[in-house]
Amino acid sequence: MKKFYAYLLVLALPATLLLYSYVSGSPGGKTGSPGDNGATCTDCHTGTAQTQSNWITSTIPAEGYTPGQTYQITATGIHSGVVKFGFELTAEDIFGSKSGIFAVIDPARTKLANGGKSVTHQSAGTTPTGNSNTWTVNWTAPNSGTVRFYAAFNAANGNGTTSGDVIYTSSLVVNELVLNPQITGIDPDHAPLEFEGEFSISGQDTEWNSGVSSVRFVNHDDETEFFEASSISVVSNTLLNIQLAIPGNMTLGAYDIHVDDLVLENGFIVDELDNIYIASFEGEILLYPNPASDVLSISAPEGTQVVLFDMQGKQLKSIISGQDAVRVNVSDLTSGLYFARLTQNGQVATVKWLKK
Repeated sequence: MKKFYAYLLVLALPATLLLYSYVSGSPGGKTGSPGDNGATCTDCHTGTAQTQSNWITSTIPAEGYTPGQTYQITATGIHSGVVKFGFELTAEDIFGSKSGIFAVIDPARTKLANGGKSVTHQSAGTTPTGNSNTWTVNWTAPNSGTVRFYAAFNAANGNGTTSGDVIYTSSLVVNELVLNPQITGIDPDHAPLEFEGEFSISGQDTEWNSGVSSVRFVNHDDETEFFEASSISVVSNTLLNIQLAIPGNMTLGAYDIHVDDLVLENGFIVDELDNIYIASFEGEILLYPNPASDVLSISAPEGTQVVLFDMQGKQLKSIISGQDAVRVNVSDLTSGLYFARLTQNGQVATVKWLKK
């Protein structure tokens, strides 16, 4: 009989040693992730893993991570009456490959596992505070792609066996921050022919500190007609100062701004005068300002019919002038070149004007 008990002791000893060896951390590959073949602590402990939400949190912004940036990932387990609490955390891409780089920031309580592809507890990190335990690690983001964090938690009852413990799993999905570089505007946004001076171009999510090779202004309706900045000064990633000389032979109208491969359509207006004035039929005709943003004022002999139309000849507005200048709301029109046709006593005059 003594030999039989000794035999049982020999059989139980490896299991006991194995159990206590996991007090100092998971053997690795037990997070429940696809890359770990769904394995969790239930490979050694009885029961079925229970899924929990929001047990993994991070300092990654809601809009996404920046490649190469380091963030803190926190795993938190909660279980009433828990005596010992352990965990293992990993990160994978959509194909189940390990993603990013983990770094331990609390070596007394956590350590790397699974060849550095995951993080788990140390023996000193299993003591809960009340009914919960928390571990935080650093994670450096990969170059691109969606990443899902997986973690398995063991809420142990402390009876020294694999029975009676409760296993939990949780996950967190994060995406790469998608930038939308674009030109947002230019100040001033219009100038007359033969004007020379400094302009400021602003951007969003741009990286102009890396260098800008060219700034061009291309006629929106004729890409063969353009002029370029004579000098470019990079103020910041999102701000440029340029020197510009507008040739006198350019066509009046809207121009697209090109900063290397970025384009802001109709971003700049080339005009001729602050006011548009012509002498025709009886009296004088005056359209101002040029370009007009919200209101176009039209001064013409009383009774003159004024029709506004676009480059395609579509009639937009029609009014009759009075003794005072007529104010026409043009805020609903898009930026570009328009025409005003004025008719009085059978005489017709057509005037170009610009909408800013």
